[in-house]
Amino acid sequence: MYFLLLSILTSAAIMIVFKLFDRFKVNTSDAIVINYWVAAALSFGLDSSGVVFSDSPNQPWFYNAIFMGVLFITLFNIIGISAQKIGVSVTTVANKMSLIVPVLFAVIVLNESLNFIKISGIIVAMLAVILTSKNSDKQGIDKRYALFPLIVFAGSGFIDAFFKYNEVYTLGKNGLEPFTGWIFLTASAIGLVILIIKWLKSKQLPSFKALLGGLALGIPNYFSVYFLLKALSMKNLESSVVIPVNNMAIVAIGAIAGVFFFKEKMNKTNLIGIVLCFIAIALIAFSDQIG
Repeated sequence: MYFLLLSILTSAAIMIVFKLFDRFKVNTSDAIVINYWVAAALSFGLDSSGVVFSDSPNQPWFYNAIFMGVLFITLFNIIGISAQKIGVSVTTVANKMSLIVPVLFAVIVLNESLNFIKISGIIVAMLAVILTSKNSDKQGIDKRYALFPLIVFAGSGFIDAFFKYNEVYTLGKNGLEPFTGWIFLTASAIGLVILIIKWLKSKQLPSFKALLGGLALGIPNYFSVYFLLKALSMKNLESSVVIPVNNMAIVAIGAIAGVFFFKEKMNKTNLIGIVLCFIAIALIAFSDQIG
């Protein structure tokens, strides 16, 4: 539970940093690329696995890590476009309701437990996400991007499920740290290409604010992934518990932080959603004891 709590807190910190970007006028796209380089540096700098960098391509997880890195930065851009063209609320719901994908993977492929209490918790969790994310946004939907929320749903769910797949089948005892490093290194390499193309067009390098923003984002980003993988590796915690609880807690903490630190307004529907988040967490976390 310790690693799960740390994953939740660091993931919530990411949301807070993003909110601060808007307040301090930080170029988000530049900061995102820098964040991946910071996360990659932390991954390899703190790596105590003993896996030699040059020997990484021979590891069973290597190409999966490359694939994950491509997914990371691709899905981020799709989430950004979806939020702009379809709406923040719809995109948030699609992103967080994707928890059903890794849960199904855990139950069907890994034979994890599933009982009435856990099913009820997952249903409550999905309802909680919808209510917590609901706002008065009346923006029209650009039909050209109508499939983007579905892509966000499938992509986010696949990433969580693929994390668990690698934890079970490829990482072994020493693979977690270099696996994480190569994910971020791949994403940062793609991001660097994007920055170079942007610089060639505008002749404008990232600002000092973007550098600081990338540093502030990269630290919790690295630890959120590291702690999530550590939580998924705990033998006494099933992934069908870890991922839903992680998602619900992030939603609840993010919403509460928005109210207390950023003076965001919350309606009754949002409050009901937050209460349901905690109910869902309790049902899923203790499903084996009370089921």
